[in-house]
Amino acid sequence: MRRLFPILFAFLLPLPTFAEEGTFSVSIAGIGAGTIAFRGNESGGRYKVNGQVASTGLARSLYPARVKAAANGSVSGNRYRPSAYAEEVAKRSKTTTAKYRYRGGVPSITKTPPDTRRKSYHADPAGQGGTVDPLTTAYAILRDRPAELACALDISPYDGRERTRIRMNGGKRQGERLVCPGTYSRIAGFSDEDMAEKVHWPFSVTYRVLDGGVHRVEEVRVPTTIGAVVLRRR
Repeated sequence: MRRLFPILFAFLLPLPTFAEEGTFSVSIAGIGAGTIAFRGNESGGRYKVNGQVASTGLARSLYPARVKAAANGSVSGNRYRPSAYAEEVAKRSKTTTAKYRYRGGVPSITKTPPDTRRKSYHADPAGQGGTVDPLTTAYAILRDRPAELACALDISPYDGRERTRIRMNGGKRQGERLVCPGTYSRIAGFSDEDMAEKVHWPFSVTYRVLDGGVHRVEEVRVPTTIGAVVLRRR
């Protein structure tokens, strides 16, 4: 395992304790593909979160990859305003890093090595005010929520190339569970072919209602043309 790139710690102080953590298995069309794990804390209107994504099983043999990331920022209810984000991506023998800094809600991104595969249609960071990084996005979706904040998310992820929008609202009770409908939408940074293919995808998030009214994500399900992508809490 490669050592986590030092920038992950250069701007994110380590948390003494983590108030919340979760690990999810990822499958595609019923075949195990990877895991997603996070550990996060919210206090005094600030959040800090560390996360890791890793391919497993057949996916690992075909596409071995591991992502380690950290983010922090301010939060009020379900509104997130990141201050900084850093990631290290290891694929086979190649490792890349990215560091995001936010000023006035606008990201400034440094990638090592530089992104030589960037296309003319990719979205310019300077125009992505109000967006959030990939880890903050995952944290916002997967973390525990009180009843009034479950199924109530509107967030705009930006990964340095593509801007999307994720919305959740409504929800239907099924015993001790709450199933929330959501929509993933392509906004900017995609090719004409991608936009012509499809812009909006439905998905669902299933919460289990715990004692005290805490809503904990059990499953995220995204239908695709090759089968459902499912994140399931371990």
